[in-house]
Amino acid sequence: MTSDHPVAATWSAWLDALSTAGYPAHAMPRPPADPGAVADAQIQARIRFPDELRALYSLADGQFPGSPRGRGPHPPSTDLFPTYEFLAVADALVHWGGWRDLHTEYGTSGMADFDEHITVRGNDPVRREYWNLAWWPLAVDGGGNFLAVDTDPAPGGTIGQVIVAGPDEDERRRVATGVVGYLRRLAAADIPPPAPSGGTDPADPTAAVFWWDVDHLR
Repeated sequence: MTSDHPVAATWSAWLDALSTAGYPAHAMPRPPADPGAVADAQIQARIRFPDELRALYSLADGQFPGSPRGRGPHPPSTDLFPTYEFLAVADALVHWGGWRDLHTEYGTSGMADFDEHITVRGNDPVRREYWNLAWWPLAVDGGGNFLAVDTDPAPGGTIGQVIVAGPDEDERRRVATGVVGYLRRLAAADIPPPAPSGGTDPADPTAAVFWWDVDHLR
């Protein structure tokens, strides 16, 4: 992907906005994803990644986890999405494989039983399903819930829209029409000031993890 792709500008603007709010945003992205790994993930998942998702991976293969090693003793860290950690391609494929295994174990009729407990927010164009194998895990929270890129939207939706799904999320909802739209919404959001979790002991790996949230964007 070229540096003038719309994702490049919006990704940079989002990292700048999070940094301006007091978070170590620019320290968190991993190096760009290997194109072969991105291609292999699409083959294994039988999902054609939308252009904006591929462009994002060409900029960063997810993020370093909290308190990443190798860049100083317990350097400050944060999530790059609201309470969600941006997944590397390989890690996203592992999570997607878990959902595939669930589909395999329960079959169509069994998954329909899971679907009965799912609702959709308002008129959001998201399928009322527990998990659709055309959803790609973009980021994960501590409970296994996901921001997902939806490549099989309900009527009226857009391929590549960003949605919320997971075992603790019974309400399916769309938070943006695509990766660019989501990054723009994040950059325009009112980010709360940072507050570290954990203790103050420098040896505590949670002491310099800064959490933040914008609940309408998750």
